[in-house]
Amino acid sequence: MLTIINSFFIDLCILFTLFTISFLPFRNRPRLTPHSPLKARVLLGVQSAFTATILLGNALHLEGVLIDLRAIPITLAVLFGGWVSGAVAAVLFLIGRFFMITNGEYVGFYLAIATMVALVLPASLLRLKLDNTRSTLLVFTTIGAIVFGAAFYYALPLDLFYPILLVYLVMSYVGACAAYRLLQELRRHFENVQHQQQLARTDALTGIANRRLLNEAMANLTVEAEEYALILVDIDHFKRVNDTYGHDVGDDVLRELGMLLVAESREDHLVGRFGGEEFLIIMPNAQKDEVSRLAESIREKVSTFPFETSAGTLHITVSLGACHSNDIEVDSVLKHADEALYHAKESGRNRFILAS
Repeated sequence: MLTIINSFFIDLCILFTLFTISFLPFRNRPRLTPHSPLKARVLLGVQSAFTATILLGNALHLEGVLIDLRAIPITLAVLFGGWVSGAVAAVLFLIGRFFMITNGEYVGFYLAIATMVALVLPASLLRLKLDNTRSTLLVFTTIGAIVFGAAFYYALPLDLFYPILLVYLVMSYVGACAAYRLLQELRRHFENVQHQQQLARTDALTGIANRRLLNEAMANLTVEAEEYALILVDIDHFKRVNDTYGHDVGDDVLRELGMLLVAESREDHLVGRFGGEEFLIIMPNAQKDEVSRLAESIREKVSTFPFETSAGTLHITVSLGACHSNDIEVDSVLKHADEALYHAKESGRNRFILAS
């Protein structure tokens, strides 16, 4: 009896370790569902089959039967990835089981086929109706307990059947619930890490990219884009707005301008607050004429846009300076854009200048 319990506890340790490692490729991806991309569901099936096969290698050998916790990774594959993940996991596991046949003993292999079909098929059909919850996992675990219990009853003498079935049931339910909780906690942890990373790269006031993210994007420009452009946008007489209406109204203007710039720009552009009342638009793979069109469009839109603030509707203007890459370093592009912005403000404001 002690040997049986020891074997199952080793299986649980293997299960938790492999689940933690297997989760890493999915940590930055959305949660897996039966509607996730096919590639992700197949990958989940492959990983689940690998885990089940490793458990098989550590199985308890009794009366020519291999007893382990293979049902847990298989049912979890169905729970998260639906029938695709479950089918992939079952087929790959059976391939591994086939190569473990020794001395021509095919009874265990035939039992493995029967248990996989009896487990994956009803679980996959139920998954079409049930959600990804612990209750659904318990239903799947119950199916597995019935299927494998029947296999044990067929293959083992009664004096071994009852103690093995009792330990198997306890370990199956405990292992399934613990593994599910482990995966949920790992998901929460990495989502929290992603959230904190996003906060570190987002301007707290406007909700758009901050200086740190803009600098990172500019550092990658020469690698990712053959040509690009930078547009600096500065609010005209912004100090007057703060002095007249207060900083809360100035913050309202900054927030609305940030949203306006994002709305006017393309999805592949990066819009961020560069500092104070200055914004930066990074345009990868941009033609020179695109830069002028976007800048003039922004200038005209801002000049007529009603900025709704706590002090009422305000009208502001912006000055813009830009520079196209022309195979020069990004620091030089930014410097030329800044000089163009300076000339735009010095020559009357509410205008755009493209550095030559």
